[in-house]
Amino acid sequence: MKYISALLLGGMLLLGQQVQAQVTVTGQISDKDNNLVLPYASIINKTTGKRAYSDQGGFYRVTASQRDQLIFTFIGYQSDTIIVEQSTGTETRNVQLEVQNKMLPGVEVTAQYTPYQLDSITRRQQYGFMLDRKDLHLAGDNTPQGFGLTFSPITRFSRKEKQKRQFKKNFEKAEQERYIDSRYTPLLVARVTGLKGDSLQLFMHENYPDYNTMRMMHTEDLIYWITDKYKSWKK
Repeated sequence: MKYISALLLGGMLLLGQQVQAQVTVTGQISDKDNNLVLPYASIINKTTGKRAYSDQGGFYRVTASQRDQLIFTFIGYQSDTIIVEQSTGTETRNVQLEVQNKMLPGVEVTAQYTPYQLDSITRRQQYGFMLDRKDLHLAGDNTPQGFGLTFSPITRFSRKEKQKRQFKKNFEKAEQERYIDSRYTPLLVARVTGLKGDSLQLFMHENYPDYNTMRMMHTEDLIYWITDKYKSWKK
């Protein structure tokens, strides 16, 4: 009887150790070249077979054990694998994936292109494999449906379709921010306002222009805009 009790106690202790030997692995999945976040990327625990996905911002959170292998995949990208190092607590692992095909056509460098335009053209070529794909119908869309349309669960509920749609939105937003940053530079703002260091960074952060405003303004108008914002900011 004592022997059985000892075995049961030992088994309970072992089970408790196994339950405790869990770690929360978290981080963000992004593109290695341009730091674009990768939404709905797949995370597979090769050791247990369990699968999870990142959210719209590329953030993920999975529970694993020490030495588990986690495989990260996203459509059009090379997969990557990490091994869980910790045995308990939270382990932060940011993952950057590389585009599978980097054979891009060359862009002729001429005076007609600005540095921003050249970078934008290159990025557009690099991610054409995602941006050129047509959007398929998803469940919940308000797209009118005609007679004879076949409802395919592959197209209506495909996570790859969600990946592609959110990736397009993220790409467009990133391109708009790059355009703003190409014109609304610390050098220009410092010349107009005389600000430096933390004050310059704070002013630019609190007075960050929107994309449509920047598209409409010429350089002279932008200087006047910065001047007006600075006068209000000082008060």
